[in-house]
Amino acid sequence: MEDSTSEAADWLPLHDRWQSGERDRELALHLFFLSWHMVVEPAFLTGMDAAIPEFELVPLTVATAAWLLPHDADTDDVEALYVVGLAANMFGFYFGDEKVWTAKAQSYRVRYRDLAPHGLDPKLFEGRGKYGRYYAQMAQVVGGY
Repeated sequence: MEDSTSEAADWLPLHDRWQSGERDRELALHLFFLSWHMVVEPAFLTGMDAAIPEFELVPLTVATAAWLLPHDADTDDVEALYVVGLAANMFGFYFGDEKVWTAKAQSYRVRYRDLAPHGLDPKLFEGRGKYGRYYAQMAQVVGGY
């Protein structure tokens, strides 16, 4: 995904792939991020327009999170735990029941920190578009999520 495109323009082909039944981890991570980010950030930052209504973004965020973490924190996928957990920790109320998602975010954090006690290396996210740039910045926060 190129910097010059809006998040909405990046989101559409990913959404189409997901809707056609394609499933893979990288697709789910990017679609999760873009769907979530377009809900929590104002349109002037994301390029979101009326073609992508919020009522479609929130369920897709939840669906991609469930695909990435089908057994919640019972996984060794440290990146998925970090990515979904951080988003839910910051804006759990967007995912549905805030109490449920706050608890999930906490359990994801505990498991992620068990697997990566010093956090994730920002280099993990290099070359991965807007998703990568966002989470590389977040991974640099000392003592962060």
